[in-house]
Amino acid sequence: MIAWYYLVVASSVIMGATTIIEKYALKNQHATSFSASFSIVIAALSLVFIPFANFNMSIVDIVIIYIMGLLSTMTYLFNARIYKHGNISVSSPVLSSLPQLFIVIFAFIFLDEKLTIIQYAAIAVLLIATFLLLDPNNKSKYKQFDSKKYVYLLVVNTLLMAIGGILMKYVLEIGVNLYAMLILLEIFIAINMSVFISIKYNGIKEEISNLFKNKTIIVSIALLSLLYRIFYYASLQLTYVSLASPLRNSISVIITIIIGGLLFHEKGLKRKFAITVIMLLMIYFIIT
Repeated sequence: MIAWYYLVVASSVIMGATTIIEKYALKNQHATSFSASFSIVIAALSLVFIPFANFNMSIVDIVIIYIMGLLSTMTYLFNARIYKHGNISVSSPVLSSLPQLFIVIFAFIFLDEKLTIIQYAAIAVLLIATFLLLDPNNKSKYKQFDSKKYVYLLVVNTLLMAIGGILMKYVLEIGVNLYAMLILLEIFIAINMSVFISIKYNGIKEEISNLFKNKTIIVSIALLSLLYRIFYYASLQLTYVSLASPLRNSISVIITIIIGGLLFHEKGLKRKFAITVIMLLMIYFIIT
């Protein structure tokens, strides 16, 4: 059997690459329209796993999976609002670090996941390093936190992301088939996004129109996204979510920041490389 950390690393690498590709794709597309079209494609692609799926589950299990899909939809909408009204240089580190902290705490409380002192210390260093890696060290940009509404939105969003991660681990832990969960989850997300875009924008018509205009890039990103999600879900069957989630997030951030920084010629790469060395050392401590 493949070790859990190999699955996490594979998921992280693909997720990091997908994030960079998506950044290019969103230059000329509306984010909501893109995500709605993307959700339809990934839901359709997930159906290839039907031969491996076992839908022998209770109504309660289905309700929990729907809640997971609803949380995923809500966090996307919150993210869009946060990035629109806040500064991305502050929002990004918070949205990358804070959910991992909540996941570790919630996993300890609700899933009885207990790590070693060294692992907890390594995760703490990873969270701090992630924040430093993404933060441009400009204190003036923290003025946005004077807005209580913005702070509440950030906290609520990170809580929802963490709750979704805990629910996923719980569903897999009680024996729900991974492929059945994946298929239902993607279908629920697609339905939720379609409902939202129908209320807010031009509905299914806009989704289909955007899909035909950008079918190559959307299908490509959907395929990669489906692949990294499968790897990550499989890793959750083998280890604690309090280990898998911070590890995946950290590796993905390293890939996104470093490769993205080189591609987009961002500043401060030497400092970022130094921080990534520390992060890789902490990742070693988590795994071993």
